[in-house]
Amino acid sequence: MNILKIGGFAWEPKGTVRARAYPLAAEMVRRGHKVTIVIAPYDNLSYSGREFTKNGVKIINLQIPDRSALTLARIPWQLLRIVDRIGPDAVHVFKPKGFAGAAAMVLLDKGYRSMVLDCDDWEGWGGWNEVKNYPWMLKEFIDLQERWLVHHAPVVTAASRLLADRAVELGKTREKVFYVPNGISGEHSDWILSLTAASMPCDRKRALGFSEGPLILYAGHFDPVDDVPFFSRAAVPAALRHGATIALIGDGPELEAAKQFFSAVPDLQVRYLGHLPYAEYARLVAGCDVATFPYPNNPVYRAKCSARIIDYMAFGKPILTTAVGQNTEYLVDGESGILTASGHEKAYEAGLDRLLEDTDLRTRLGGNARRRLVDNFLWSGRAADACEMAYALAAGLS
Repeated sequence: MNILKIGGFAWEPKGTVRARAYPLAAEMVRRGHKVTIVIAPYDNLSYSGREFTKNGVKIINLQIPDRSALTLARIPWQLLRIVDRIGPDAVHVFKPKGFAGAAAMVLLDKGYRSMVLDCDDWEGWGGWNEVKNYPWMLKEFIDLQERWLVHHAPVVTAASRLLADRAVELGKTREKVFYVPNGISGEHSDWILSLTAASMPCDRKRALGFSEGPLILYAGHFDPVDDVPFFSRAAVPAALRHGATIALIGDGPELEAAKQFFSAVPDLQVRYLGHLPYAEYARLVAGCDVATFPYPNNPVYRAKCSARIIDYMAFGKPILTTAVGQNTEYLVDGESGILTASGHEKAYEAGLDRLLEDTDLRTRLGGNARRRLVDNFLWSGRAADACEMAYALAAGLS
């Protein structure tokens, strides 16, 4: 089959294209399909106009010279022209919103039926619309896009169980919804192994400028939905007891409040690293002792299938998170991670204490996490099988 994947934003900093669309595309190429990804890199103009091939997948970045209103308004039509030029057997649209979503709406309105729609977040009201600082009219349009596209797209792929169920609630029949959880490719897994095998954990920390003490990693978008105050309150006592450093990766509206909170704690060691390119972020994950990210119990996180948790598993890191959504499918409490009830600060603090004081526990949980990921969540397994069935159904081949 000739498959075209459409992404409404750049290869990075967002992860949907790099961590989801591309590895699925690479696996389809390994299975004998021809795959092209076309991207609208309005959020990273350094990719504008670039074309390259990676593991047999052709990646086309639209020419976007600036972010003027006129330039942005042209993006959906640029995407549509590439669909016409390539003439794919199936189009896979990543996210029912934004520029890719707009192009998909036009295609469906014109009667195009060989389409698969991918959902990896709850975008509209009840989900990210409640958090993002978008104009009200834009939020209304995003909600309309999501609901209309999920209802009208011939086939839907969903990154989480909740999103799959929601697609059915929005009008899809169950046999036209395919559960495609995030995972890891063999190529990425091998790269991680080579990165971690190159040096000892203590050497990796020193190379990053950290002390010999334990290193707690928290990476986030620092949105209100993340509940950064929960992490801050739970992490400080354990970090102080064990002489640990807290490393914060990312930026966002809640970061300044976190900085103020931590600055009021004497003797606490905190490093603020901002947003990092993936390779630098990966080196920091490789050097940390505990990877932590508590999910709040809200629709955004119940629907999320976090590439971040998958990265931590791939690096063999002991993970402390909460028993919300997909976390309960990826991790087994006490075997491949520590899961606490959402909102229970004392339980989260106790879990962090356990990990910081027990090196053997960290090693066991991290090793089990990596094995669980490789055994159950390789892109070459059920995720690629589900995608292949979705394409065949959309193209009328099954």
